[in-house]
Amino acid sequence: MIRVEVNMHGNLRRFLPGGVGSIQLDLPEGATILNVIDSLSAEHEVWLASIGDMVVPLSAEVKDGAELNFFPYLEGG
Repeated sequence: MIRVEVNMHGNLRRFLPGGVGSIQLDLPEGATILNVIDSLSAEHEVWLASIGDMVVPLSAEVKDGAELNFFPYLEGG
């Protein structure tokens, strides 16, 4: 198992318990960004993902201690 920090930005916070901005998650070895998004039921909601300050594809494998950031689609008019 690995442990990562997940930071949800903007309206993605609604996918975390209590609407908090970040949580710690325990994941199996080999988990990907997409696995994390799926586990939070945030499919089709994440526009951009990063590990630390590097933008990564959803297929990127996450490592123990990683800081994951998820950003929503931008809205406005």
